[in-house]
Amino acid sequence: MTGTKTEQKKLIGTVLSAALQLWLRSQVEGVESLKVHVGGGNRSLLKGSIPTVSVSARAVIYQGLHLSQVVLGSSGIRINLGQVLQGKPLQLLEAIEVDCDLQILASDLNAWVSSPLLANAITELLESRLPLTEGTLENLQLRLNSDRLTLNADLITDTHGAIAFSLDSQLQRMSSTQLLLHQPYIKADPLISGTVLESIPIELGTDVDIEDLSISEEQLTLRGKIWVNP
Repeated sequence: MTGTKTEQKKLIGTVLSAALQLWLRSQVEGVESLKVHVGGGNRSLLKGSIPTVSVSARAVIYQGLHLSQVVLGSSGIRINLGQVLQGKPLQLLEAIEVDCDLQILASDLNAWVSSPLLANAITELLESRLPLTEGTLENLQLRLNSDRLTLNADLITDTHGAIAFSLDSQLQRMSSTQLLLHQPYIKADPLISGTVLESIPIELGTDVDIEDLSISEEQLTLRGKIWVNP
């Protein structure tokens, strides 16, 4: 590679930014806007190690889940630089830790629950705890309110047909890898007049570290870390 060190760094930074954008777009189903900034010195970049990367994106769809705004940051990323400079796809050479700031609007949540991934997970989570011997949940809708969320749905039964179902609960951070529906209150007349269930933990997996959770009427915000494997 010829040229001054400044020119080399600019060229490598430009190529890496473009390669990272392509790689990130390949990981999601949709994104409205995506900005990537690569930082670091020549020595690290030439060795295929990216000292710092910051990413901001809007209107992201990941596995059917809608995210209004995403801000990511990571450091010490090792990649196949030689192949990238030859025009080949970017690949991670080792797992990386990513700082995340996710903002999820109420409208995003309702797009979430219409996705098979989350709708099935919520249905399975609740059906195992409902004081019923029959029934499935359909047409799920979520609403935010301060530190709480409300789930409305149709409870489909053989004997009573479709019944209005509601669940109201605080959503709390239980640990770095768990959220908690705290003592959810459910109602589905005439089968359930009003019952408080035991708190329901929501496992997020060992590759997640939730540091902060906040809920307002407009949005849910999650801050923490995730680990991305090659």
